[in-house]
Amino acid sequence: MIRRSGCSLPLVFVLTIFFIDPVSAAQSFPGQPAAYVQNEILVKFRPAADESDKVVAHHNAGGKRAKVFKHVKGLERIKLPPGLSVKDAIEFYQQNPEVLYAEPNYIVKTTAKAAATVAATPSDPSFGSLWGLHNTGQSGGTADVDIDAPEAWNITTGSSNVVVVVIDTGIDYNHQDLAANMFRNTADCNNNGFDDDGNGHTDDCFGIDTIHDDTNPMDDHSHGTHVAGTIGAVGNNKIGVVGVNWTVRLMPCRFIDASGSGTNADAIACLEYVKEMKDSGINIVATSNSWGDNQFSQAMLDAINVQRQNGILFIAAAGNGNIFGVGQNNDITPFYPCNYSLPNIICVASTNRKDARSSFSNYGRRTVHIGAPGSDILSTTPGNTYTTSSGTSMATPHVTGVAALLKAQDPTRDWKAIKNLILTGGDTKSAMANTITGKRLNANGALTCTNSVVLTRLIPVPTTINASPGTPVDLAALHIKCANANGNVSVSVSPGNQTVILVDNGLGSDQEAGDGIYSGQWIPSAPGDYTLTFPGNDKVTVKVANPAISVTPSSLDFGNVAVGSSSDKNFTVQNSGGGVLTGNATTNPPYSIVAGGSYSLNGGQSQTVIVRFTPSSVGTFGGTVSFSGAEGTSKTVTGSGSGVSSITPNPMDLASAPSNFTITGGGFANLGYGLPVVNFYTSSTSTTVIAQARATSMTSDGTSLTVPYPTDA
Repeated sequence: MIRRSGCSLPLVFVLTIFFIDPVSAAQSFPGQPAAYVQNEILVKFRPAADESDKVVAHHNAGGKRAKVFKHVKGLERIKLPPGLSVKDAIEFYQQNPEVLYAEPNYIVKTTAKAAATVAATPSDPSFGSLWGLHNTGQSGGTADVDIDAPEAWNITTGSSNVVVVVIDTGIDYNHQDLAANMFRNTADCNNNGFDDDGNGHTDDCFGIDTIHDDTNPMDDHSHGTHVAGTIGAVGNNKIGVVGVNWTVRLMPCRFIDASGSGTNADAIACLEYVKEMKDSGINIVATSNSWGDNQFSQAMLDAINVQRQNGILFIAAAGNGNIFGVGQNNDITPFYPCNYSLPNIICVASTNRKDARSSFSNYGRRTVHIGAPGSDILSTTPGNTYTTSSGTSMATPHVTGVAALLKAQDPTRDWKAIKNLILTGGDTKSAMANTITGKRLNANGALTCTNSVVLTRLIPVPTTINASPGTPVDLAALHIKCANANGNVSVSVSPGNQTVILVDNGLGSDQEAGDGIYSGQWIPSAPGDYTLTFPGNDKVTVKVANPAISVTPSSLDFGNVAVGSSSDKNFTVQNSGGGVLTGNATTNPPYSIVAGGSYSLNGGQSQTVIVRFTPSSVGTFGGTVSFSGAEGTSKTVTGSGSGVSSITPNPMDLASAPSNFTITGGGFANLGYGLPVVNFYTSSTSTTVIAQARATSMTSDGTSLTVPYPTDA
């Protein structure tokens, strides 16, 4: 092959029928988010997958490992080669039977509102500006609308043995009001270029930065430093402000950049570091997470679940509403990581100085746990400055700070007791009626809790749900008394006069024993409308009906595809009945399912299933795609396609291109639109057609085409 300008141009020919539209990215990737890293994905392999299987999978896709996560077993961050889209890469990896899931590396953002700077170095009297800690009615507030911090400080002001991790934009660890409360990994605080403690990080004195994969978590944004100041600005030092804890140890992990954005992969890397430090003996009680997005990530859920298994609370912001800054119902519009159904998460809404829910704050009767001060919060910012900011970002560290106080008060407390004391020790407020507890945080109430009970439904989230006969319906309720779980929960079912007992034993659908979340399942036996009654006369209507399955189109013709190449087509599977249709789409080579292969559809709902035809040899191939569901019945549709065996000449000399190509295969036909048209691409992964040419002749048996070299390329 002749090279020109130092590069060669491979030509890949894909034969398409001219009038058929290509599948758009939106069709191929339902619910595609706007914010994810364009040249990366996250892939999780099955636990039993061999290393050789993983290497082959990456080689075939052209992907390169950027990171192998240690504690979310099988999870890898993959860099994609130029020209391979995130959508195509996910579909490619999902074909591999050793892959559990592949997903975009989503971008999350901080949950702070606009900020306003005040005096650079206020003196101790700035405590008077911290209405969330002690509200005297200053600046138009309502007296005693606060977390009763001074009362709590009569019991404890914190402990230098307690560590909380701020997973955020980093912390200005030199700040005059934070430096004395910064965590120090003393073995690696010598800047000698060695990993003295053997944890895989060199000179990680304060923490790490997963954006740049280094050990300098200095804040270049301000958000993380502001969060840190609310948790633990040094108390009683005659400088600036005071945190919920006068004394604590703050460990930063920086994964959000100066623009306020970070990726799930970098956040997961922070969680892995947290686990490693906890395993090394560091007394980490909680992480503070004032960030999020509307995109579900199985990888993030897995990583937070590892934190649960290591006894670490994950305290998260509820989110700051829609694009207009108006708070949304997380029960309906999920915000993650707040909405992950894991028992070690506390999700926090924001309140203002009059004990109303902040207008921007999200809420959720079954998904947001508690409110805390989040409007007009003064705290530390980089360079020995102080700033007032608002957001659920500011509410979250108030809760994290109380978690640290509770651990300081009683070092034997585990995450379950700390979480439950926070939830039961709050003040009941009408503005928080649309939260799980109905409460606003109270530090003193958490430290002195006696006989406070919370009993409320968690699952199902809606008050009306669909179900199918024989399919279990998950049920869960929170039942706690101060620090402790408070006994089994009974749910009655009518008609039928059944009773379902929810238990807290860590078995079956119950995730954690002794955490105060009681779980169970009800299995409907026949169609009909049922009422589930939880304690407090809290009723859920369950509409039980037999699902029915419909699939369109009834068959697909993939046309002619080059051997070794592929073509994708869309099916739509719909639950045309009631209840819930749960099932899978399956097929056999040369057909494969690349997206949407599993579905759980309420009555009337539908889902796109993408099927790929990849001929490995010449000929015409029939096949079927089976859609399971509807009480064991299935719907089978047929597909057909023809494989193209060869292109001659190939390769070719661009300096003296041939006048014609010969393409051999099978199933070529004139369908009334003229002979087939050949599209020319620059590579096998390209989606841009650089030229087209219509065949000038075709053999009578449809097995060979003569195609002229395009003159416009």
